[in-house]
Amino acid sequence: MTSARPSGAFIRPVEGRRAFEEILFQLEEAIAAGHLGAGDRLPPERELATRFQVSRTSVREALRVLEALGIVRVRRGAENGATLLKEPGNAFTNLFRFYLALEHVSMASLIELRIELESWAAGAAARRHAGADLDEAERLLQRMETEDLDEPTFLEIDLAFHMELARASGNELVELVLEGCRGAIWRTMIHATVTAGEWSAVRDTLRRQHRELLGAVLEGADGRASRLVGDHIRPFYEDMLESRESR
Repeated sequence: MTSARPSGAFIRPVEGRRAFEEILFQLEEAIAAGHLGAGDRLPPERELATRFQVSRTSVREALRVLEALGIVRVRRGAENGATLLKEPGNAFTNLFRFYLALEHVSMASLIELRIELESWAAGAAARRHAGADLDEAERLLQRMETEDLDEPTFLEIDLAFHMELARASGNELVELVLEGCRGAIWRTMIHATVTAGEWSAVRDTLRRQHRELLGAVLEGADGRASRLVGDHIRPFYEDMLESRESR
C-alpha cells in the first residue's frame, strides 16, 4: 500500500534549464527532502504538467528518463501515472554495454575495474565470515565441477558465482556496479575463451581457482581471498588483451 505523501505541494513552476531537466531536479529534491519515497505514486501526468507549468510532453520526457534509469514504473492509458520503485532497476547495465561497444571504455579498463572491485569484495566477505551467505556460491561451484557444460553456460554460472561473492561483501554499491557490468563482463569472457587455449584445460584451471577462492573466503582469510581474485581473473584475459593491443 502506498503512502499519502505525494500531494504535489513540493512542486514549483519550472524556470531556467530545460523543462524535463528541471522536473528531474525537483523530483530528486523532493525525494531527498522526504516528500517522496519508494512505493509512492507521483501525481497524474496532467496534474504534473499543470503544477510545473510545462507541456505534458516535457513531463513524459522526464518520466521516460526515470523509467530508463529504473527509478519508476510508468502506467499508460486512463490510469496513467508513475510509481517510485521499491526495487529499482540497474541503470549501469545499458550504460556499460554502450560505453564498451562504442569503445568509450576499453576492455582493459573494464577488466581492471572488475579485479579491483571483486578483490575488495572477496576480502570483505571473508572478514564478515559470510559463510551463511555463500550457499548459492557453493551450489554454483558444484555445478561447474560436476556438469558437462558448454562454454557459454559454464561462463554464465562462473559469473553468477562471482556475483554471489560480491553480494556476500555486504556492500550494496559494489554489488550494484558489478551487476551493472555483468553483461559487458560476460562478453569479455566469451572473447577471452577464443584466445585462452584448449577449453578443457582452461575449465579445469577455473574450477580449481574457484574452489581455492571460495575456501579462502569461508576460512576468513581476507588477504589471501583478495589476492586469489587477481591471480584468477588477470591470466584468463591476458592473451585476449595482448592480441587486441597488437592489432
